[in-house]
Amino acid sequence: MVATKPTPPKKRAGQTTSRIDQSYLAIHHFIIWIVAILGLALCLAGGVLTGYVLNDVQSLTVPSVAQMQKKMNQSSLVTTMTYSNKQKIGTIQSDIVRTNIKSQQISPLVKKALIDTEDPYFYQHHGIVPKALLRALVTQIMGEDTSGGSTLTQQLVKQQFLTNTPTLSRKIKEIFLAIRLEHHFSKNEILTAYLNVTPFGRNNRGENIAGIDQAARGIFGVSAKQLTLPQAAFIAGLPQSPMVYTPYTATGQFKSKQEMQYGIDRKNEVLENMYRQGDLSYTEMKKAQSYPLQNDFLPPSKEKNDKANYLYFAVRDQAIQVLMPSYYEANGYTSEDIQHSAKLYRYYYHLVESRLTSSGYTIQSTISQPIYAAMQRVVQEKGSTLDDHSGTVQVGDVLIDNKNGKVLGFVGGRDFNQNQNNHALQTKRSPASTMKPILAYGPAIDNGLIHTETMLDNYSFTYHNHQQVTNYGGRSGQNFESVREALLRSDNIPVLNLYRQLLKKVNVYDYAQKMNLGLSENQVQYESAPLGTGGMTVMAQAGAYATLANQGVFNQPYLIEKITDSDGKVVYEHEPNEVQVYSATTASIMNRLMYAVLHDKDGTGYPVLQDMKKTKDLSKGDWVGKTGTSEDYTDYWFTASTPNITLSSWVGYDHNAKMSETARKASMQFWVDLVEAIDKADPKVLGLDDRFPNPDDAVTKKVSSQTGTTFGSFEEDGKTYTVHGKKVTAYATDESAFHQPSFRFGIGGTYDNYVDNWKKFDQ
Repeated sequence: MVATKPTPPKKRAGQTTSRIDQSYLAIHHFIIWIVAILGLALCLAGGVLTGYVLNDVQSLTVPSVAQMQKKMNQSSLVTTMTYSNKQKIGTIQSDIVRTNIKSQQISPLVKKALIDTEDPYFYQHHGIVPKALLRALVTQIMGEDTSGGSTLTQQLVKQQFLTNTPTLSRKIKEIFLAIRLEHHFSKNEILTAYLNVTPFGRNNRGENIAGIDQAARGIFGVSAKQLTLPQAAFIAGLPQSPMVYTPYTATGQFKSKQEMQYGIDRKNEVLENMYRQGDLSYTEMKKAQSYPLQNDFLPPSKEKNDKANYLYFAVRDQAIQVLMPSYYEANGYTSEDIQHSAKLYRYYYHLVESRLTSSGYTIQSTISQPIYAAMQRVVQEKGSTLDDHSGTVQVGDVLIDNKNGKVLGFVGGRDFNQNQNNHALQTKRSPASTMKPILAYGPAIDNGLIHTETMLDNYSFTYHNHQQVTNYGGRSGQNFESVREALLRSDNIPVLNLYRQLLKKVNVYDYAQKMNLGLSENQVQYESAPLGTGGMTVMAQAGAYATLANQGVFNQPYLIEKITDSDGKVVYEHEPNEVQVYSATTASIMNRLMYAVLHDKDGTGYPVLQDMKKTKDLSKGDWVGKTGTSEDYTDYWFTASTPNITLSSWVGYDHNAKMSETARKASMQFWVDLVEAIDKADPKVLGLDDRFPNPDDAVTKKVSSQTGTTFGSFEEDGKTYTVHGKKVTAYATDESAFHQPSFRFGIGGTYDNYVDNWKKFDQ
């Protein structure tokens, strides 16, 4: 009798004979052999590549079979968002409870569609496809995209075992673990695990979903076993880019027809792959491709998503924005590439969004929990006071720290469930007269073109021969006003005359760019730009005013302080980037001018100061600020700063309806209500005891209250003129801002305007 060699039993999950078992040694040697061959092939390009890779493999920690089994079936790690005090805001995850189902509960159509599209050699390879592996390693070394060519096993490893950082080191580990996974688990186990854990976009409630069962139920309302061929092909196409191909938005609404077509086109590609692999006949493919799958999508659910609110989406979206560069830069793209390609932007935005659902990050925001809660209570309790005959008036408010740009709190709108537009961080509206200090007076003082008492023409004129230019309420003056008076009253005519001259001598767009106002160069070049002809977010405006409050230094307003991975490693941390926009002297002079807007009885912001006196004397703060009312009264703004913070506020209708004067007064009271609530939530944050520095470096002179020039006499057309008036102190950044007495003493105005004024001076 011939003795037969016994077959060694398969090791059970968790059973170990030593730290490195025989199967590991075989795989380990195989990997080293592959790496050595690749190293020799690439030695001319890489130099020390072989040694680096061999060392990487040698240092790899080998998971046990039990650990691998647990890991590959593990639900996605939860990404947590926190306030600045590290208290939880919410989680970014698959909001529906993930249901792991067995292989027999999954339609064979889905399995075929997935394999034919993602990994046609799935049942032949042992975890990797050598040709695809070689191509991926070469492109990785060349610094190019390595996202293609991975087997389903590699994708499972990448998703469940490794980080998303596209490095050569990670690729080596991915290869090793894929081979090890294939050695210990059957193809069916690997495929089932993949289908149970991979992200599939969003369901009809706007929630992130993962796993084939939730995808089938959340998109088509059927079990994974009941999927038809077109439905199976659609779902099988989702893993490549789930957030791009999903038919639903973050709020559960249907995407636009154009955006929904991306998923339909992907479904048709999957069907074509199934035909090429012999799993469909040509007739079956064409029939499934022509099937109107849109009719099968579940309608948007009316069921409330409790996690949906302005803060949740603001922090999530900002986290996506700050993480995107690490992804697109790894593939050789620049920020300019992303800005100029809507397709690229969508791809990387949705890619990072998908990663956030399963990566186990902790996102620490700048938002103060007590301040944010206080601001929300105000909008809930006092928001209705803004409403008038045209319906619900919306609000947008942002509170930032002047010294660093931290967004401490915001109000995105009246009710997220009724209106998802974030009016604080995303919606652009006409900033109206709040642009005057930023684009006109600030740059003019900064460049020594004017001082605080420079006279500006205030005579009404016809703009480009077809439109009469007036001040607020249709008023027009018959005089010249000083810069101080014009800003105090927020008159339009004087600032337009100033801006015309400013554009000829100063690159104003440079100021707008440095503060990231979101205005185009053309918008800044309009003569009416200081009146708010370009759209701006509330957060952008808060950042601009905080610049003046911070001695002319701009800090980009931001919401994300730090992001760490599941191991506590920092993957992103905000880095300060201070930009000197205005000189410190200019900022100090502008704050002096805007102080009068609130504290002078003729100032447009004076009612705000009076309302602040009613509660804890909030008016004792060194408040400076500016009001703004857009044309046809469709936007009301108020932005004010202390040396510590800036609070910018906007109210208006989304449909741009005209508001009443009552709403304007109510908007100022609403701003005061916010200040009161913020002060109660954190008595230190407003900095009511701090004071702005005096403009000690400013050039000062005594000038005439009539002409804004120095005193003296001059001759004009044979007539002697003498400058009279009161002596007033004027502030400037440069001596050149001051002028000797002359007939045309101001900026703007016609010859007749000056004749008229000299007659008045003589009376």
